[in-house]
Amino acid sequence: MDEATFIIAENCDLCRLGLTCIIQDQVQSPTIVTVSSKLELHKALLYNEDATVIIDFESLAIDNIEEVIVLSDCFPRSNWLFMGDIPDESFLMPLTASFERANFILKSNEYDVITMAILDTLSGKKYFCSEALQIIMDGHNRKKESSGKRDLLTHTELELIQLFTQGKTAKEIADSRCLSHHTINTHRKNIFRKLEINNVQELIKFALKNGLVDLTEYYI
Repeated sequence: MDEATFIIAENCDLCRLGLTCIIQDQVQSPTIVTVSSKLELHKALLYNEDATVIIDFESLAIDNIEEVIVLSDCFPRSNWLFMGDIPDESFLMPLTASFERANFILKSNEYDVITMAILDTLSGKKYFCSEALQIIMDGHNRKKESSGKRDLLTHTELELIQLFTQGKTAKEIADSRCLSHHTINTHRKNIFRKLEINNVQELIKFALKNGLVDLTEYYI
């Protein structure tokens, strides 16, 4: 392949050496820059705006994907390959949704997988290891399932969910709405049935996950 520039953002010497060997074996006369912090990564990109970045987000103490998205937006000609020890849905889902030029593999993946990921990232192609793809697919399926359940709820049931998650009892809700507590209990049973849950704790989890309540507005 033609000459290319790589930035390896990794704190582990052994990992840097391994990645360097793979790149040199697959790419003709590559330029390889190694960095070990977010600040060094930013400086390296200033001089290599079209680089292929191979980044271990865990070793660089990157807390969330937004940090990298902001950085990558400053360098739109760069392509990114993320590496990690454990695939994390909270990292992978935003990665696929908001970062078009990002790929992902595990550090434990086999040589052929790592090699293919590096070459595809260099070429601007998409590549996610099978473990990451499974987590992404499971996440999308759960999101669809949760969205479908939410659509089953009536406006009244959505209002009652907010009150239940605030710790209100059926009697308190009934008194505030001039209804019988039997009516409120019936609504609660219907909510539990539609959401396929069994108690208020599960209701709170569903409500928080689907944005039905604000985390700061409920208490247990």
